[in-house]
Amino acid sequence: MRRVILVLHDSTGASALEFAVVAPFLMLLIFGMIEFGWVFQNQLAITHAAREGARLAAVNEGANWDAGVVESRAYPLTTGDGLGISLSEDAESVTVSITYPYEHKILPFADFPLESTAVMRKE
Repeated sequence: MRRVILVLHDSTGASALEFAVVAPFLMLLIFGMIEFGWVFQNQLAITHAAREGARLAAVNEGANWDAGVVESRAYPLTTGDGLGISLSEDAESVTVSITYPYEHKILPFADFPLESTAVMRKE
């Protein structure tokens, strides 16, 4: 009887069991933060490229506007990766829109389009 009570109070594998329960959530949290960092880096890149493209088109009135220059500002993203760049003008302003189909690196449910638009008044 005493032996049965000692076995019931034994907690030798309790920490291993707790780790097995908590580990998947911890890994999801860590990999989610890494994936968010990549998404944020790509969003910053296309936002910077849209602003630079709009500035270039506004200052030069669209005459010397080149999508290649805008693409170089979106480093490390390229049109080969699916980066889409478009320019539209009206009498007073220029609009540069950039889209990028983000594909997951770690988490399988992280596929979605990133978009950025910049509008600047012509000078």
